[in-house]
Amino acid sequence: MDIVRKIQSISWCKEPWGAPNISDEAKQLLKECTDITPPELIDDLQEIIRRSNEFPIKFPIDTVRLEKLKTRRPIEKLKENVRSTYPVLHERVLVLMANFLVYKRKYGSTVEKEMYSKMSVVELIDRILHKRAICFMKKQDVYLLRSGKKGEGGWESIGTAEERPPLVLADYLSYDELKLSALVSVSGPTACINDGTRRNSGVVKEDNIETDAIIIGVIGPRFQRPGRVDCEDILITEDQNREENGYGSIPSDGPVTAKQMWRKLWADFYQIPSMTYKQLTSTVQLKGVAARDSRVFTERYARRPRSSDVFDATAYSRRLTLLADTVLIEADARAAAARKPAFVNIIGAGLGVWKISPHQLDLFILTFLQRIHSLLNDGALHNISDVNFAYIKPGDSVLPLFKSNASKTEKKVLLKNEAHPKGGISVQVEDREPSSALVGEHAGKLLVMTYAWDGNAHPGNEFWLGKLATSGDPAAACSTQVSELHSAAVNPAVCGRNARVAASCGLRSLAAAAANLV
Repeated sequence: MDIVRKIQSISWCKEPWGAPNISDEAKQLLKECTDITPPELIDDLQEIIRRSNEFPIKFPIDTVRLEKLKTRRPIEKLKENVRSTYPVLHERVLVLMANFLVYKRKYGSTVEKEMYSKMSVVELIDRILHKRAICFMKKQDVYLLRSGKKGEGGWESIGTAEERPPLVLADYLSYDELKLSALVSVSGPTACINDGTRRNSGVVKEDNIETDAIIIGVIGPRFQRPGRVDCEDILITEDQNREENGYGSIPSDGPVTAKQMWRKLWADFYQIPSMTYKQLTSTVQLKGVAARDSRVFTERYARRPRSSDVFDATAYSRRLTLLADTVLIEADARAAAARKPAFVNIIGAGLGVWKISPHQLDLFILTFLQRIHSLLNDGALHNISDVNFAYIKPGDSVLPLFKSNASKTEKKVLLKNEAHPKGGISVQVEDREPSSALVGEHAGKLLVMTYAWDGNAHPGNEFWLGKLATSGDPAAACSTQVSELHSAAVNPAVCGRNARVAASCGLRSLAAAAANLV
């Protein structure tokens, strides 16, 4: 089966995502980024250990902390892990941040206008990295704050006239900012103390593992809160998609509302018109999502199971494109620096408790396949040899793409490209543990792995509540160094000035990427 032709025939893959829209005010903010100089990075392990010991919440385990690792791992490698960590974001997100600041200065609340009036893009990235809760989860927004206070709900008031301490914009991200923070990743080399299985609980088991790897924290679409975060852009619902909520076309004459301009910000970003539920359902014939073997993954719009809500596959795919491009371009750059081909292990992001429709798994894999093909055609990804989807099971209509007559057990496909040193990238579906050893034909490759993070939590999320085996986030914090090295409170390298941008021309510094945009 010609996988490329199959992907290109899918309706939501056909419309190209054009160049980002940059207003004049946003362009000025991006110009300011071109003067940013990289920070002076430290690799003093004792300083990182001191900062870790001053972290306000107690670490539930110590086996992954530098204080313990320095006794059994090479010091120079641990230093490299500290200084080689950085935030990474897509170039479209860099533009979005500038447009976000422009919007908030004009249409934000009084609290927001004061906060953002002189804020730069770099300062916004720093804010996203620092002003998080320690733990944030469930549809009730259960949280653990940096002060140690626990609670649930009330996050919607942050940044409004109704905000009350401790949930205030000066100290924590607003719900609007959570949409941005979900688009910022952190990447870095790490020591691995076990294979990263879900219930590893930080127990040291160094047999048959990759003792060193690159790990990237990624955040998938979140649908737990109706009318918030990714629901705003990907779902079309009767309650949400109303004119009073800013949806629909904006009148050419007369005043505009903050809600209308908020919707315009995101409609311009995704380049998808803002529609009311009535507009959509009166013009589009909708198919429901049923069993996992349905062919609904080919549809642009589909109703959610047992619901009147409509799922927009184009919007979802574009949200995932940001994630896929960032991971792939970052992995390619890390492999080039290591002078090794990369084996990229992808776990599901937003495909656990955040998932609201079974066909999301198919869309996730197909979007990655489409982006690998596209980036290969652009002359990129020559340092990636393999991409593996771990614990992501495609439906019966997508799985055949990975099967061949040559092998009845292997589930993989080669995305061919004559310019690639290996003739293309091998993409497979295999349930391997994140940091298990690369053996056979993969021995000696650079392991680049992702883990599912949260846009309003420190790395590990439930880890900080002592819940070590509940999801991939705490599992990663129990098996790698992310709880320390991906934390802006512990590692000074996790800052806006040190950010990298996954751009059309490859991985770039923030200043270089901004210069390319303006």
